[in-house]
Amino acid sequence: MIFTLYGDHWNHLPGSLKHVTVGPSGVWGTSSTNNIFKLVGANWVQVTGQLQQIDAGGDQFMAGVSTVGSIFCLDQQNTVGFKGPGSHVSWEGIPGVLKYQSCGPLGCWGVNFNDYIFVLLGVSPQNCQGTGGWQLVDGRLSMLEVGSNGSLYGVNAAGMVFRR
Repeated sequence: MIFTLYGDHWNHLPGSLKHVTVGPSGVWGTSSTNNIFKLVGANWVQVTGQLQQIDAGGDQFMAGVSTVGSIFCLDQQNTVGFKGPGSHVSWEGIPGVLKYQSCGPLGCWGVNFNDYIFVLLGVSPQNCQGTGGWQLVDGRLSMLEVGSNGSLYGVNAAGMVFRR
């Protein structure tokens, strides 16, 4: 079930998702079968492609990973331009393998299946693939999230929370 907060009340939205993300490119989600949806008005509209995890935190671009760790993104033209059925989207591949990624105003961060941490800089609304490729960062995390202010929070395999 999906809920959204209006004022001080939770309201039920139709549909069922396993993951939801909110950011400058809108409200997006993935289903239990890894189908991708965007909230358009009050309706979830299916978007071409399948990803297990997505992130709308970039500057009007989307990023996500498949079940096998392939990395993809949608630039601003595809995210903001998506208006519903009939809208074409073109996912761009990013070299590398990740299990989770999150983007913010200063770049995208990700973790691989061995919990190594990576950062991708030079991302923009028109260039969601960034520049220079993924750079290894010291430490290990199982999952991380980038805030809209650029703050980075992560959780390691032991459940400890870290902030960068």
